Amino acid sequence: MLIPRRVGQTGHEFEHDARALGRTKVACVRVPSVPPPPGGFPVCFMLHPFGGDRRSWERQMPGVLAEFGEELVFVLPESGRRWFMNDVSGRRYEDYLLEDLLPAVEEAFPVAREACSRIIGGFSMGGAGAVHLALRHPDVFSRAFAMAGAFFASEREGDPYAGLRGGTCMMPTQAEHERVWGPPGSDVRRAYDTARLVEAARVGGGPALALEVGTEDYPRVVEMNRRMHRLLVASGLSHTYEEHPGDHGWAYAARAASRLLGRLLATPPRGAALGGRATTCALG
Repeated sequence: MLIPRRVGQTGHEFEHDARALGRTKVACVRVPSVPPPPGGFPVCFMLHPFGGDRRSWERQMPGVLAEFGEELVFVLPESGRRWFMNDVSGRRYEDYLLEDLLPAVEEAFPVAREACSRIIGGFSMGGAGAVHLALRHPDVFSRAFAMAGAFFASEREGDPYAGLRGGTCMMPTQAEHERVWGPPGSDVRRAYDTARLVEAARVGGGPALALEVGTEDYPRVVEMNRRMHRLLVASGLSHTYEEHPGDHGWAYAARAASRLLGRLLATPPRGAALGGRATTCALG
């Protein structure tokens, strides 16, 4: 059962069934105030960082949502301190996004239903999750972006951020990490291993990717993003990669999100043609 709850003129708190999670969930959905084009609006799923929620984007980067708010329907789900994946504890957030939330949004809002009209992106945990989902499901998402993506989390052991606790560190502890990923060598770690996903996507072509990281971010995060760039270059997958001044904070993420979304909207995915600034598919 779909129960949209309107907030303001163009925003919704969207309550919907989440069978994969065994309960009802709420996501924020922002809809342009202009009439939809034929076939519906392109849609952008935005995944928050560790510890965030569905309102994180509206609190931290309202300017980005406003900048693209007449071109895209934004879908802002939440997983709190869980990754957007089917984790070792049995929480099925990947299945929730694909099997519950996406069909519910398509039923309730005027969005296009082709992969070439869908973008997914995120920050930190959400950035890696967005890229993982696009690599695993290029038939669902044609483009993905990540700000300071926490790539290669499947390889993490212990707590490499232990010395940073007590400040503004946004990174999960070892216990928080392993309750999602399991211990080193787990089936979940193998399923979401970034190198494996890139190699599998290379065979089929994969989605278009846009990545950024701040040069003052945690050294481990900077190196993970540089390693991801090297891996994508070696694989031949379509992507852009840039580094800009900034740390692992929301101010940098907002600047990066504006750049990355603008870049992806100007990049026609496979099977699409550009119409104005926003991408539209060849519908029929």
